Amino acid sequence: MERNDRLIRKKIYKYMLTGVMTTVALQLGNVVDAMIVGNLIGSIGNSAVTAGIPFVYILQAAAILMGTGGAVTIAVLLGKREVQKAGKVMGFSVIFCIAYPMIFMIATPFSVPAFISLTGAEGQLADMIRSITTVYSLGMPAVSFVLCMAYLITVDNHPGLAAKMNIVANVVNLGLDYILVKYTSLGITGAALSTVLGYVAAGLIFIPGYFRSRERMVKPVFRGSVREGKLIRLTMKNGLPNIVSLVMTVVSMFIINSAVLRALGAGHFSAYAVANNTQNIVSMFLGGMASVIASVAGVLYGEKDYFGMRAVYRRVLKSAMIAGGIVMAIFLLVPGFLAKLYGFDQPDILPDLETGIRIFAFSFVFYILNAILQSYYRTIGQTFLSTTNIALQMILFRIPFMLLGMHFFGFEGIFGAVILSELTAYLVTNLLRIIMQKMGKTPQKGMLAIPDTNGNVILDLTVKGNDREAVNVARQIKEACEKEPITPERANRLGVAAEEVVSNIGKYGYKDGEEKDVDVCLSHVEDRYILRFRDDGIPFNPMEYDFGEQGEYDVHGLELLKKMAEKIQYMRVISLNNTVVEINANEVSADEGSQVSS
Repeated sequence: MERNDRLIRKKIYKYMLTGVMTTVALQLGNVVDAMIVGNLIGSIGNSAVTAGIPFVYILQAAAILMGTGGAVTIAVLLGKREVQKAGKVMGFSVIFCIAYPMIFMIATPFSVPAFISLTGAEGQLADMIRSITTVYSLGMPAVSFVLCMAYLITVDNHPGLAAKMNIVANVVNLGLDYILVKYTSLGITGAALSTVLGYVAAGLIFIPGYFRSRERMVKPVFRGSVREGKLIRLTMKNGLPNIVSLVMTVVSMFIINSAVLRALGAGHFSAYAVANNTQNIVSMFLGGMASVIASVAGVLYGEKDYFGMRAVYRRVLKSAMIAGGIVMAIFLLVPGFLAKLYGFDQPDILPDLETGIRIFAFSFVFYILNAILQSYYRTIGQTFLSTTNIALQMILFRIPFMLLGMHFFGFEGIFGAVILSELTAYLVTNLLRIIMQKMGKTPQKGMLAIPDTNGNVILDLTVKGNDREAVNVARQIKEACEKEPITPERANRLGVAAEEVVSNIGKYGYKDGEEKDVDVCLSHVEDRYILRFRDDGIPFNPMEYDFGEQGEYDVHGLELLKKMAEKIQYMRVISLNNTVVEINANEVSADEGSQVSS
C-alpha cells in the first residue's frame, strides 16, 4: 500500500468546480454588464465602465487584501488545527473590509471629482464616469463585506455556498442591469446600482446560512481581534500579492488608458476597452482554478502534506492550460463576434480590433503560468516571489513594453507587448527563484520550492475503508515502529488505533457503492507519535459522539481508542474529516491521565 492522490483529487475538482462557478459568476457579471451597457448605451458607455474600473478596484482593496489574505491564513491555521486563531483572523478581516470603504463613502464629494480629473475624460464620458463611481463609492461597504465573506467561507468547508452567493449576486445584477438601463431614466447609473443591490441581496440570502451551518469550523472572534498584531501582519502579508496586483492594475490602467486615449483617439480607445474586457473571459476559468491552490493547498501546507500539494499544483496547471487553450482558439477564430458582443459600433476600426484580439490571445498561456505561480508562492509564504512576479508583469515590463509597442506599431503593438511582458515576467521570476535557492533563502530545490516529504513522516498510505485493509494498516504500522524508539506496547497501541479508525470509517462513513478512500499518515514529532486519518465521508466528530446512545452505530472501538490515546483531535477542513491521534513515545504515569480535545 502506498499513498496516492485519489482523495485529494476529489477535493481538487470539487473546489475547482465551485471556484470556477464563483469566478464565472463574478466575471460573467462584468462581461455581460459591459455587453449590456455597450449595446444599450453605445461604445461610450463601455468606455465609461472601463475608465471607472480603477476607482472600483481602489474601493475593493480591503476585500481583496483581507479576503484573499484571510482565506490563505485561515486555511494554513486549519491545517495546523489552530481554530481559535482562525476565528480571530475572520473577525478582524470582516471589520477591516467594512471600515475601509466607509472612509471613501464619507469622502465621495472629494474623491470622485479627483478621480475624473486624473482620467482626462471630458463631457459626456466624464458625466458617465461620475455616475458610476458615485454609486459604487456609496454602496461599497456592503459589497466589500459580501466579497470578503465569499473568500473566507470557501476555505471553511463551504465552497458551494460561496459559489451560490456570487451566482445569485450576479443574476440579480444582470436582471436589474437590463431593467434599469433600458426601462428607466437612470441610464448608466442603473448599471452600477444593480451591482450593489445584487451583492446586498445575495449576502442577505446566504451569509446567515453559513453561520447556522454545522459544518462550519471557524467562529469569528471580533472582541480584541484588532489587537492581534502578529495575525494581522501575517494576513496582510498573505494578501499582499493580491493587493499589489490590484494597485499595479490600477496604475497600469491609468497610464495605458490615458496614453491610448490621447495618442490614438476615442475610437481606438473604445476598441482597446473591448479587447481589454475580453481578458475577463479568460479570468472566468483561470481565477476559479487558481483559487484551489489557496483553498486546498493552503490547508495541505499547514499539515505539511507536500505530496498533496504537488498533486494540487499539477492538476490545477493542467486544467487551466486546457481551459486557456479552448478560450484562445475561440479568440483566434471569431474575434469579430466578440467585438459585436460588446456592442462595438465603429466599422472603420473593426479590422484593427480583430487583429488586436487575435494577437492578444497568444498571451493567455503565459498569463495562466504567471497567475498560478503567484497564487502558489503566496500560499507557501514566498511573498517576495509572488509580489515580484506581479510587479514585473503589471508595471515594470507591461507599461514600457505597451507604450513602446503603441509608439512603433500602433494599436496592434499594444497587444504584442502584452505577450512579451507576460513571458518576460515568468522567466525573470523563475530566475530569481533559482538565485534565491542558490543563496539558501529558498532552500528547497525545484519550481515548487517545498521538500519531497515531511521529514517526520514514518508511513504515508492510502487505503480502502474495510476490515482487511484495516488489519494490514495495523501490521504495517507495527513493522515501521520496529525501527523507532518506541516500546512494543506503544507501537501496538498505534496499530490498534489505526485499525479501529479505518474500520469504522469504512463501516459508517460512506454509503454503499461509494469509494472509501482513507489517507493514513504516521509521523514522529519530538516525544509523540501522531496518526492522522483523512477521509471524505460524512462529517463525524468522535469527540462529540455519545457512546451511551449508539443507535445504529457500533463504535466500541472508538471508545477504546479514546482511552488508549493521550490526545485526539477532530476537524472538518476542505470538506474532509481529519482525525488526529497522539500517543507518547514513552510511558506516562497513571496520574497524568489522558488528554482529549476537539
